[in-house]
Amino acid sequence: MANPMRPSLTRLRTRAYQFSLRTGKPPDDVLGEFAARRMPGIAVAERGPNYLVLRPQQRRRYGGDVAVLLGLAIVLAVLILTAVTPILIILLPLALLPAVPLLLDNRPDLAISAVADDLGGTRVTVHGQASSELAAALDAYLGSLPRLTLENLGSGPQG
Repeated sequence: MANPMRPSLTRLRTRAYQFSLRTGKPPDDVLGEFAARRMPGIAVAERGPNYLVLRPQQRRRYGGDVAVLLGLAIVLAVLILTAVTPILIILLPLALLPAVPLLLDNRPDLAISAVADDLGGTRVTVHGQASSELAAALDAYLGSLPRLTLENLGSGPQG
């Protein structure tokens, strides 16, 4: 019998990760450099102008597109069966069943944002769930970024 207090081996062990800093590098450089790093088992799931979303790399055959297609097939089948007897319309909520595995999917996501601030620097924020390997890679990269403090900003806002 499995111990409920001990996480299963098949589940990815993660911890909450939050970090914020100011740097002198432009936002595009910060995000581009981190996205170019190769991390085993981690992939860039989404990239925007000011953010990256990282998540574990897994081949998945069952995704949102397959769930929608199955849901539509169930709706169509129920509507066709309703022609036989209208009471079968009560089966229509079964079309939501293909979405249940996606709702229960709890893969860790981590977001990195880099936004230029008014003082001429870049605010880098990281938030989410990270495995120990990803946390180590983030610590190494964020630790290598040049820090920007109020002392080395100079005269304030640049126009």
